[in-house]
Amino acid sequence: MSLLASCAKPQKTGEYQAVKVPCLAIPADLTSPLTKPKISDSFTYGDSVALNAELFGLLNQANIDRQAIRTIEAQRQ
Repeated sequence: MSLLASCAKPQKTGEYQAVKVPCLAIPADLTSPLTKPKISDSFTYGDSVALNAELFGLLNQANIDRQAIRTIEAQRQ
């Protein structure tokens, strides 16, 4: 049977300090209002198709902005 021995000094345990991390500001472009498309007085069926495409684009951009805000909020925690 062999025994191990050492003459090294015991290690100090580390000290921990709380560090405040600055809050991430939500960029203004994520919270700025979206501009709504203008509807002319002579609105046709063809115009409504183009309007729907534009509205879907705005909806998609709003969803992208919301996801970015959720990501920023998750990083804060």
